[in-house]
Amino acid sequence: MRSALALTFLLSVFTSAYSQTPENPWSFDVGVNSVTIKDEDGSKLSLPTLSLSRYVFGNFSLGLNFSENNVEVSNKDLYYYSLDGIIKYDISNQTELLGVGINPYIFAGYGASKIGDENFSNTSIGGGLNFELSKNIAINAGITYKSIDENNAYNHLQHVVGVKFNFGKGDSDGDGVPDKKDHCPDVPGLAELNGCPDSDGDGIADDKDECPMNPGMGSNSGCPDSDGDGFEDRVDPCPNMAGINNGPCPDSDGDGLTDDIDNCPNEKGSKDNNGCKLDDIDGDGVPNIEDLCPNEKGDPMFSGCPQVPLSLNDFINNTEIYFDFDSSESKASETEKVDNLIRLLNQYIHINISINGHASFEGESIYNKLLSDRRANSVKLMIENGGIDSIRLKVNGFGEDQPAELTIFRDISLTEAVFGSRHSRTSSVYTVGFGLRRAGFPYRRARRSW
Repeated sequence: MRSALALTFLLSVFTSAYSQTPENPWSFDVGVNSVTIKDEDGSKLSLPTLSLSRYVFGNFSLGLNFSENNVEVSNKDLYYYSLDGIIKYDISNQTELLGVGINPYIFAGYGASKIGDENFSNTSIGGGLNFELSKNIAINAGITYKSIDENNAYNHLQHVVGVKFNFGKGDSDGDGVPDKKDHCPDVPGLAELNGCPDSDGDGIADDKDECPMNPGMGSNSGCPDSDGDGFEDRVDPCPNMAGINNGPCPDSDGDGLTDDIDNCPNEKGSKDNNGCKLDDIDGDGVPNIEDLCPNEKGDPMFSGCPQVPLSLNDFINNTEIYFDFDSSESKASETEKVDNLIRLLNQYIHINISINGHASFEGESIYNKLLSDRRANSVKLMIENGGIDSIRLKVNGFGEDQPAELTIFRDISLTEAVFGSRHSRTSSVYTVGFGLRRAGFPYRRARRSW
């Protein structure tokens, strides 16, 4: 009984690191035993003791124990054997002692015993410890108490020491696929998928499915492509709308911006305004950011400003300005003409002008060039003094390169106008030309410079 108490103490102290598992469901034990019958001396250690068990579920297993020995009863040396069916429970699988895994177990059983020529049936209870040497091998030490059914005359204790081997084609997850063939041995799965589960039912095992919770296609590593445009939903910014031009998103309004970056995907707009229409306050079809006259309905050809009226064209082509001979100062009578030009420039703020100075062949070429420059700049200054920004005025002095008409007897003529837009890429501007001709002079080249 002392041995039984000692075993009970050990079972209360230790938990286990070794047990039968689904991975290694079979266990075979071989060892020696000794038998101590009630009121008799105990036997010697003897061979064999054999045990075979099979893991069932949880920490439970079923098995058979066989042992053989010689016992001394009433000074008689008698043959002994026993065969018991048992149910065993492995207590735990988590404790080590001095680096050795320890697995305590308990069991109960029913079987038959033979002592001498007498046969008995018996019940048994017991327990023991497995000392793990490797994953599949352990040292076993156990004790069994057997109660003989008939008069309890031969109740006895049996001590066992041996070697335990775990083996077999295990199935850790219980899915019917042996662990050696199971690609997912710890998770129940499908035989057709090598023991791995298919959580989303798309036919692709979870271990190879990059989207295991969303049904997909093998070509997309198990991930869905809801719109079928070749882009997986997880990387498709427009997963429910097929893209265009080998892209993931459509262009619903056809403005050149795909819906994922178009702030107004259903309304054709401007790329410069993130796919939305540009504001056009005056409704002339020219957006405000491009309209030089945003508050006045105009012509797109003139950057949103009104067309220049014929009156301005007539003024430019028919108004004459005169200078005194060999002078860059205009005659006093010409002031009104310049004032009218200033008034029109203030009214039509979207136009610029070029002031072109000319000269005849009379006099030295260099002098005529300088004179044409001075006269053109004189007009420019008069216009600037009228409040017109100098940036709208360009001055050219042509001298004799473009001489004044010899058949017209006037000093200054305001000539052709070319219409265009201030901010167009090839900006054309109104051109004002000034031709020089002294009244009454015949054509000749002067020998001196003016």
